[in-house]
Amino acid sequence: MRMDMRNFLELKGNLIYLKKLDKEYLEQYWENLSNCSIEATVFTGTQQVFSKSDIERYLEDISEDRSRIDFLIFSKESNEIVGEVVINDIFRNNRGANIRIIINRKEDFSKGYGSEAMILALNYGFGMLNLHRIELEVFPFNQRAIHVYEKIGFIREGIRRDGCFFNNKYYDMIIMSILEEEFREKYNYNKDLLKEFNN
Repeated sequence: MRMDMRNFLELKGNLIYLKKLDKEYLEQYWENLSNCSIEATVFTGTQQVFSKSDIERYLEDISEDRSRIDFLIFSKESNEIVGEVVINDIFRNNRGANIRIIINRKEDFSKGYGSEAMILALNYGFGMLNLHRIELEVFPFNQRAIHVYEKIGFIREGIRRDGCFFNNKYYDMIIMSILEEEFREKYNYNKDLLKEFNN
């Protein structure tokens, strides 16, 4: 039986640390999702309402899914979950993937948690997963997130017109991406990643 070393992952930043989402965090994860701010729901276009049993099944499913890795974001100050960052749709042949992030409570916005989590996850994606391209989609009205993504190094590529149907309305989605050489040039794997971002 081969042990999945991803289960023991912990990536440390200055403000937060990331741990692989696993069944052991069911109670904390469920409680955190249950207290998600309406702003977080709107910015991510979340449309489903989940029960605890739905979450249990979800955790079981992702534990066997080799096309993704889900990280919980913990505040170093409180040691509580503040959100999650996920690298998914990993396509090994193209060395590409998608990334998404959510900070669940409005009171945790604008604290730098999301920026650190994205940089740590990207470093893992380009370094350990050997990815070449990581992309994301964002609503045009989520200007705060767009600003952060651009500061991190994501480039706008285009618009997916009427790409999301949310709250009885179609919305365009901005497609952004970052390539491994762009990330290396900006951060350099062996340097202090977060110091590079804050300069």
